[in-house]
Amino acid sequence: MPPKSGDSAELNYDMNYNLFLLKTSMQNLKSAQDKHSVNRWVHKLLASNKSIAEMKLRNDFMYHLVTSVQEGELRAPFNQYPPSAPLSNLTYLLTGNAPSAGKDGNKGGGSWECDLSSEDTDKPMLYRQSPDGGAFLAAQPVPKCGAFCYLAVVSKPPAKDDKPKL
Repeated sequence: MPPKSGDSAELNYDMNYNLFLLKTSMQNLKSAQDKHSVNRWVHKLLASNKSIAEMKLRNDFMYHLVTSVQEGELRAPFNQYPPSAPLSNLTYLLTGNAPSAGKDGNKGGGSWECDLSSEDTDKPMLYRQSPDGGAFLAAQPVPKCGAFCYLAVVSKPPAKDDKPKL
């Protein structure tokens, strides 16, 4: 189903507004390297318009880029050139943590680990215990006003010695 023109028009309007804000605040950056990095991010974000979901994610990245430039100092991930991966694979960059590999090298590992190493204590508990490191949550819309609720239902298979109750 193609995106509704109204949805994409609103998302494009927001993107263009953020582009205007970005252009007017570029003088806050002192380093030519930072300005070049911003330009590369803008080109990557402008090319991310294949679906409504991608456009929403693009706008989330753009918002964080604009706030970083307005403050005059680029924060991660914008202080580096954008990765070549599609934007949908980069949601972890908004949460500030890389995709984690499980004990056997697989992402997520399928277990709910509670590793409280010193580098992880800055992250919210929900992100630390999430198998994807919070990537799913980072891609979800967060209300400007009100509450955000997240509910997860997880089941585990019964142990071999457990007998079903009749």
